[in-house]
Amino acid sequence: MSSELLAEQAKKFSRLHSLDDKGRARDREEGAAIFLRLNDRERLELVASMVEAWACDLPLNRPMISGALRHAWDSEPYIGVGRRGSYVSAVARCPGGEEWTMQDFVEDWGPDLMTADEEDQLNAMEFPLTVYRGGAGDFEELADGVSWTLNLEIAEFYANTWPKSWGIMGQPLILSMTIELQDVAAFLNDRKEEELLIPEARFMHKSMRIVDHEQPAAAIG
Repeated sequence: MSSELLAEQAKKFSRLHSLDDKGRARDREEGAAIFLRLNDRERLELVASMVEAWACDLPLNRPMISGALRHAWDSEPYIGVGRRGSYVSAVARCPGGEEWTMQDFVEDWGPDLMTADEEDQLNAMEFPLTVYRGGAGDFEELADGVSWTLNLEIAEFYANTWPKSWGIMGQPLILSMTIELQDVAAFLNDRKEEELLIPEARFMHKSMRIVDHEQPAAAIG
């Protein structure tokens, strides 16, 4: 897609959103369709432009952008020699990402990323709940992350299998903590990963435990 055509597509995300439920649903579907038609580079450019508009408080069609951002959150861009998180996290690491944090993004956009069914599932959950986060690296980096799961096996995958698949070095680590409903910005399950977005996890380090499959979990702090 040419840069002119991509810019034209991006402009659609600033138009006025529909006022009725069916219209907002159409806006969301259109935003998703535009994102899915693009290649990796174009998707990164589109996400960067949408996030920049949000960070600068420019007019936005939130239903349309949420449709695109949901796929941007669920999909992994191919950058260099491997996959790197999501399109949103990739943009957060680009120059200019200093203006906002992943915590800011999740707190504001998390509820909009959910489908109606996911929102119902979240509201039906019985809290407190135990959540897990897996990765490769040190405690501080992993503990600050906003993406957690209800499924220990998913955390194990991101601690062991996923990093090795893309040559990411680091010690496998799995954390757990207990949360309440007010800690959660969104529940996403399109990939069957039972993902909970927790924007304030960086302030919850003392409640986290390192999961050891052979011994009882060790408390932090």
